[in-house]
Amino acid sequence: MPLISAVVLVAAGAGAARAATPPGPLRLTHVTLAVRTRDVLGVTLHAPAPPAAPASGMTAQHLEFGGARIALTGAVDVTVGGGETRADFEIRLADVPDGVLAVDPNRAPVLWEGIGGDGAVVLAIAGTVDLGDPGDVDVPVKDLYRAYVSVSDFSAVPGLAAVSVHGLLGLYNPFPFEVAATRLQVKVTAGANTVLAMERGGFRLRPRQRSDVLLDQDVPLADAAGGVAAFLKGEPAVLEGAVILRTPRGDRPIPLRMSVAR
Repeated sequence: MPLISAVVLVAAGAGAARAATPPGPLRLTHVTLAVRTRDVLGVTLHAPAPPAAPASGMTAQHLEFGGARIALTGAVDVTVGGGETRADFEIRLADVPDGVLAVDPNRAPVLWEGIGGDGAVVLAIAGTVDLGDPGDVDVPVKDLYRAYVSVSDFSAVPGLAAVSVHGLLGLYNPFPFEVAATRLQVKVTAGANTVLAMERGGFRLRPRQRSDVLLDQDVPLADAAGGVAAFLKGEPAVLEGAVILRTPRGDRPIPLRMSVAR
């Protein structure tokens, strides 16, 4: 996804024609994501049980997401039981190509194939998912924020005529390619009052690095008095907004919503 959306655009498999008549794919019903580390995602594909038990001895697996081929290095882990097929694997985000930026997150085609020792397709799962629909994809939003977004050094210091608001928004790009943000929109509230509302221009997120974006603004005292008073009293502060990422399909917002640590 784009950053917090760029981190969530990864899912399943593909391969070239090998056997004379490979078995048809099972229908993908649901995807479950898990953040193993900030550089590794766990993925589980759910599908109905196959008409017949799949042959054993799958030695490799192929993964494709919206036409973007993603390398998988772990052992094939497929479970059939209770009327369901589960394919579990991990994706190293350093192996994800920049082609994922071109995928429509609302109609993302997924294909996974388990390959036998002779190079033939033994089992396949395929479907199209909406990454924003919890019925299609179970996304651990809190874990994603914890791994890829942070707010630090946030302070609000009132002066005679204005409040000096300062903080750092940290954004970690786990991919091997640079991601361009065209703008950032941020609003920080304490209670029902606004402490900070700002928009800043574009910046770049370097591959496999954390980038700190400065949140720095002098807010007229009349506009921020209520929010600053609530913040200084210790009321919970929340940052909301969006990072707008540039993709081959146009700008795409990645929403932000998280607590501001004191």
